[in-house]
Amino acid sequence: MAHHPKTLYGAALIVALGMGAGALLFALPACVSGAPLAGGVDTTPGIERANWADNVTITFAPEDETFRYESDGLPAGGVADAYLVPDDPSTMPFIDDPADSFWTLAGDEIVATPIDVTITTRPVYVEEPTLTDLGQIGVAIDGARIFNDYEDRERTVVALEDNVVHDHAAFVDECNGHPLGDGTTYHYHGVPTCISSELDVPGQHSYMIGVLQDGFPVYADKGAGGEVVTSDDLDECGGHVEPTPEFADGIYHYHMTADGAPYSVDCYHGEVEAPARRGPPPGGPPGRPDVGAAAERLGVSEAALVEALGEGPPDVEAAAARLGVSVEALREALPSPPDQAPPRGQ
Repeated sequence: MAHHPKTLYGAALIVALGMGAGALLFALPACVSGAPLAGGVDTTPGIERANWADNVTITFAPEDETFRYESDGLPAGGVADAYLVPDDPSTMPFIDDPADSFWTLAGDEIVATPIDVTITTRPVYVEEPTLTDLGQIGVAIDGARIFNDYEDRERTVVALEDNVVHDHAAFVDECNGHPLGDGTTYHYHGVPTCISSELDVPGQHSYMIGVLQDGFPVYADKGAGGEVVTSDDLDECGGHVEPTPEFADGIYHYHMTADGAPYSVDCYHGEVEAPARRGPPPGGPPGRPDVGAAAERLGVSEAALVEALGEGPPDVEAAAARLGVSVEALREALPSPPDQAPPRGQ
């Protein structure tokens, strides 16, 4: 199977490759009232033409109608010099917290967190959306992850609206991304402006910035003719149907926006078989919590949390000590048993 790296990145800049929309080959199935019919659309030609960075490997499996995305998990354009990390993640929102309640993570302390995920090349639009969860909901062309809007599972804290800046360090950087508190898993919560500012052409639709777990592409906030797309222009999942540079005849696709929440994608309108987050299945082995959301809330990687919890029923006090968080913060982060789970957000 061939690899298809599509974009070259030099220093900290993304070099856009020129693409003629007329050269694109495949069209969306017929549309009715702006919504694609079920049945799927082959995204292979558009995926082939996307501006994948050198740290991304795309491998197609035509027999399975999928492609494999592999990267080191780091944004090819680089990261900020420093990031603010809250001493106690359970105190979110952080917007009003004083400077001494944060510590600073240096940009050179951010570590590679490899991504290896398989995504369909035959996405199918469905009427009933599925909520995105915390963690990875898609992958970006620069090697990083895409997350939804929220910092908490209850969907009350929007990351971009909870940004804090002290002494030239920010919780979320100017590209609308940041790592987890342990320096792993860099991800975007909004338009990755360091990508879009290099790719987008005035007066034209944004170029593809990534693909979500359901297989549909995602773009920055420029629609047809280069007009700014706002949340009011889109459906409840932040998507619509129109031509794009990679899909000249139109396709259902998402936009990340900048006018106000939602900035990212909070639900899928394509079929999804499993959450985007990789790791233990929901609930994990008997006696073990679903660590994905807990790790996100604590600002640590899933691997670190799994190691701290150990085997069997978790020793919360020992795990908190290993992670450097309070017992109260860890207890709050760990989900309730299934029959006591808090209701999902909107």
